[in-house]
Amino acid sequence: MSGAIRHALLRSVENLLLIGFVAMIAMVFGNVVLRYIFNSGITTSEEASRMIFVWLTFGGAFLVAKDGNHLGMTTVVVMLGRNGRWWCRLAAEALSLLCMALLVGGCWRQSVINIDNYAPVTGIPLAVTYIAGLLCGLGIGALNLIALFDLLTGRMPDSALVIGADSEELAAFEARQCETGPAEARK
Repeated sequence: MSGAIRHALLRSVENLLLIGFVAMIAMVFGNVVLRYIFNSGITTSEEASRMIFVWLTFGGAFLVAKDGNHLGMTTVVVMLGRNGRWWCRLAAEALSLLCMALLVGGCWRQSVINIDNYAPVTGIPLAVTYIAGLLCGLGIGALNLIALFDLLTGRMPDSALVIGADSEELAAFEARQCETGPAEARK
């Protein structure tokens, strides 16, 4: 896939998620205002916002996986030698691929089961919720396959062997340690 097409598709996903987020906030906030001020509400907003939230969660998980920013144990993996980092990356990608296969299989089954079940207020098939997980699993699984191919063929640079984001607390601790020294950072 060319870079321009890939960039356009990823930008479209980001824009769709942004639109969904704004719509969900508007529906929930509007419903709260209507309930507390006017003693009424929009009956479809709760169901629709719940479905949008599921899509936002899975879409966000895909985008974070694409950038390699899921929470990881990078502090531990960095301490390993090159071979240790290579094996950790292999294990992480293989286990993630296994999880995505389970997610895709389960979401596919639930989509088939719920295609004829409809949400009581909106009338949207409940399979729509499970399709979000199906697409996310396929997307992250494809990322796993690409990473495994690059890793096994030697195309992955050593700098890409460690992926993931440390927790914010650990990053703050390490920043303080660099500024003040190890003894004072523990205080």
